[in-house]
Amino acid sequence: MASQSSRHKREAPSRPLSAAERRWHETRHSRAVLETRDRLLKTAARLFGERGFNHVSVREISKEAATNVAAVNYHFRDKLGLYRELIGTVAEGMHRGKTAALDAGAGRPPEEQLRAYIRGFLHQLLDSDPQEESWMDQLIAREMMEPTPALDLIIEKGIKPSGKRLNKLVGDVLQLPPGDKRVLMCAGTIQGLCLWHRTSRTVAERLVPELRYTPEVIDGIAEFVSNFALAGMRAALQKQNERERATDSPVAR
Repeated sequence: MASQSSRHKREAPSRPLSAAERRWHETRHSRAVLETRDRLLKTAARLFGERGFNHVSVREISKEAATNVAAVNYHFRDKLGLYRELIGTVAEGMHRGKTAALDAGAGRPPEEQLRAYIRGFLHQLLDSDPQEESWMDQLIAREMMEPTPALDLIIEKGIKPSGKRLNKLVGDVLQLPPGDKRVLMCAGTIQGLCLWHRTSRTVAERLVPELRYTPEVIDGIAEFVSNFALAGMRAALQKQNERERATDSPVAR
């Protein structure tokens, strides 16, 4: 009888959790889930940046993130889903940064707007510690060298929207339609001039050890790039116009 009573006692249901206890357990579980997701993203960003998408396995990512393959499937469905999440983050950052730079000169004449864009974009590229955002640079470089289906995210979200606005701005400066090939060439060249200062930063610091990218130094770089770009745009347009006039002249015929 005693044994039967003790068995019933052992099998008796435990006390239901209070609302506060349930919230505590749910919060703890949610925090653990988010921490696992964050570790996977950070680990994958480093490995994909170092080796590229095709040379990293889900098993390697899971192992270095101290979790399992099921966690990748739970959060991202598969390796491409995880990679697309990272590329999406990069694309959104690109869009936000360039949009902020384009907004900086709102309401001013076109040339001043372009100068404000160049200054704002260069500050975004050079203000931050390159070590902190190196994974983004590595990931973009890898994606450009070995394109995956995720490249469309960079193009559609990170390049096209702000690119259209920059083309219009350059067109306003040159008094040409934004789709004119000369406008497209000039806009692309401006982007290249700015990005060169980011990608060559480490080399520049080695060549000039005393170089420090202070706000004043970045402003100076921006002024030089702006002057160079505007003078080059005008010269290129003038040269082409002269060539077109020479072609249309009676002597040329």
